[in-house]
Amino acid sequence: MDDAIARPSAPTVAADETPAEIVARIDALSEQRRTRFDGGEMVWRVWGQGRPLVLFHGGYGSWTHWIKTVLPLSRHFQVFAADMPSHGDSDALPGRPTRDAMADAVGAGLDQLFGREQVYDVAGFSMGANLSAAIALAHGGKLDNLVVVGPGGLGVPSQKITGLQRWRPDLPREVLDRRHRNNLGVIMFHDNSRIDDLAVHLQRENGLRMRFRIARSGINTLLKDSLPGVRCRLSCIWGDGDVYAVGGRDARVGVMRRSHPDIETRIVADAGHWVMYEQAEAFNAALLESLGATDTPA
Repeated sequence: MDDAIARPSAPTVAADETPAEIVARIDALSEQRRTRFDGGEMVWRVWGQGRPLVLFHGGYGSWTHWIKTVLPLSRHFQVFAADMPSHGDSDALPGRPTRDAMADAVGAGLDQLFGREQVYDVAGFSMGANLSAAIALAHGGKLDNLVVVGPGGLGVPSQKITGLQRWRPDLPREVLDRRHRNNLGVIMFHDNSRIDDLAVHLQRENGLRMRFRIARSGINTLLKDSLPGVRCRLSCIWGDGDVYAVGGRDARVGVMRRSHPDIETRIVADAGHWVMYEQAEAFNAALLESLGATDTPA
């Protein structure tokens, strides 16, 4: 199944709110929970009631990658948005960070939140998608639906990406923001006119707090290697202009289909890699469909 979904994204930025105020307002509506891993604590933000839906952000991110998603989804689920270790408000992984150590730490957090009997769903974005199956295996609980958003980790190379600008924390704010705005246009957005001050603020603040850097060693196959052990329903969502998937989306779906032949794919029109920000309303509809949720809130 390959459904094209095109709906306008709903505006969330009030004219009299700064980006920091928007983040603080949505954060204040959450309940914070902490789980332990070897060497530190992981922070989760929770909205709503009902069946748990866990959200994993992408690299150089935090829960705020889902800032346009958490409140609409909380009308249907109890939403758990992670700050993964070494990101956001969570503590850094000890020693030399690895993807396996990240998966083990987050899996331990799920065990503390849910035990082994609670049925739950997961949506992972980018790095969070790549790690999602390994996290599920590390947890060993009752994952029912896994939705991977803009996934890599499948052994399929991306096109060469050029135009990214280097940045340092000590750059003047206007220079730092200009470089982040450029990089958002290169790798995250399909239409650069949609890069607003909130997106730049999130990119800057998440980047400044990111402490997860691992040596790159060839093509990442973490998702490909972990999926065969995950017995749940699998779906994937992409923006149709996702720069990482150009020319390789069908190959990536083919890899996932080997272990999950009934995989469903949904393509959100006029969106790039950060699809849940650029086309929030259409993405939320696609995710609800992937999870089999109705339009009637819980």
